[in-house]
Amino acid sequence: MKNIAIIGGGISGILSAYFLHKSGNKVAVYEENTVAKGCSYGNAGLIVPSHFETLSNPGVIKQGLKWMLNPNSPFFLKPRFDLDLIKWIYKFNSFCTQKHVEENKYFLRDISLYSLNLYKKLQKSEDFDFDFKNYGLLMMCKEEKTLKEEEHLVKEANKIGLDAKILGKEALKKLEPNASFDVLGAAYYKDDSRVQPYDLIMAIKAFLEKEGVVFHENCKIKDININNSKIDSIVDENSNLYRADEFVFTTGVYTFDIAKKFGLNLPMQGGKGFSFKVDKNSALNFSTPMILAEEKVAVTPYDSYVRFAGTMMISGYDSSISERRVNNIRKAANSYINGLDIQNDQIKDIWAGLRPCSPDGLPFVGKSKTISNLTVATGHAMIGVSLGAATGKIVSNLVNGEKTDIDIEKMNLYRF
Repeated sequence: MKNIAIIGGGISGILSAYFLHKSGNKVAVYEENTVAKGCSYGNAGLIVPSHFETLSNPGVIKQGLKWMLNPNSPFFLKPRFDLDLIKWIYKFNSFCTQKHVEENKYFLRDISLYSLNLYKKLQKSEDFDFDFKNYGLLMMCKEEKTLKEEEHLVKEANKIGLDAKILGKEALKKLEPNASFDVLGAAYYKDDSRVQPYDLIMAIKAFLEKEGVVFHENCKIKDININNSKIDSIVDENSNLYRADEFVFTTGVYTFDIAKKFGLNLPMQGGKGFSFKVDKNSALNFSTPMILAEEKVAVTPYDSYVRFAGTMMISGYDSSISERRVNNIRKAANSYINGLDIQNDQIKDIWAGLRPCSPDGLPFVGKSKTISNLTVATGHAMIGVSLGAATGKIVSNLVNGEKTDIDIEKMNLYRF
């Protein structure tokens, strides 16, 4: 049995804690705020094997400046002079090729399906209950051009063994008979699923606390003591010192600065996203999660409400809420869903979070080569929840010195 310190209380940290505890270790979690208050709180909760293309892909370049410098667009780069940002943009641009997509689509498929299957196993376990539904995902298309692009992606998905097809208006009505949409059609990915990420994390936390796992919340780590190529201890802002045998950092976009202390170069930018909830009404009487393709807005229905999420805003560490962005998501939803007219007073639980985005669109998960008891897991961008279970299991394997179930070389910490 090892003493494990996990720094970061989001989905990756909590699921790492779970799998490490289940494999017989003594685990403590350190979170500078409260558990699940970062990206894991207000995201769309989608588990998406359909997302087999990296974030850096030719489609981004096609949009070019039309999106990146338009403050109303789904993908916005806030202009600022920052050397790290300039380097990141240069690297990101270099990976926006079809060759890069082709080289990584099988890995993203494999790790996504691996994660999905782990979630299914968790649902069947008796450790905790959580809201998991395998309802698929719809890519809703208003324009003929977008629908043709989705038709191409469906063909690519079928080639790599994913269950996907195009639905016309009649088929869409058959799938969701109680709702009406102003679209030409949609791509339907049958394997995609959804969870309620905050509730999932809190359920795991409650289980782990009963099992003796200690959670140090509102505990900001200010120093890391390294001795003989090992982390000896971490120190919080109140000068409390914590020792462990192994240390796991799942600290999202903030890992970029922390990693420098370990001699790691993990280039990341915070991709700010926004979301809000709306109580269910007659227009929102559907169960299949969807993405409004032209506007890049995710729509996730739960039992009593629907969460709308969108925007990729590269804006440093600024996590403030933009009314303009929230309003853009609201308008997009109203334009796709017939009968929907979201008013400001109906919007609840507005959230903004920074998704850790690597230049090549792949996570960073692995063991340090120079710090013998350090493991890092970050850089998941918009698929943090989707890959959460896989990440937790892989981290557990790495810390325990076990072989991972899938090849993780694509997530190598030393690729930059």
